[in-house]
Amino acid sequence: MPPEAGSREERLQRLSAMTRKYAGHRYFFPAVAGLPRELHPLMAWWAVLYALSMIARYQPAQWANHINVDGSRHAVPIEKILEQAMEHLPVLIADTIEEVATWP
Repeated sequence: MPPEAGSREERLQRLSAMTRKYAGHRYFFPAVAGLPRELHPLMAWWAVLYALSMIARYQPAQWANHINVDGSRHAVPIEKILEQAMEHLPVLIADTIEEVATWP
């Protein structure tokens, strides 16, 4: 192993700095241009749910077509996303409140 790779502990620290803990695991989240850090998981969820809500509100016929299980290949993935949101968001919101509360 080259010396510049560092120890296992140093590599884990670098990896930890590049990832964010979410749902008990560490994940890479996308960075948005102009922001110093990657997208927070709560903001990633917000963006997905906001986009879906805009379709539902402003394009109701298109939304109805997308969630039609018999006629749309998008219906099951949308349903799964919404189920995951109901499962993950309460915990994520509580974790985010706790995270913000510990800021200096």
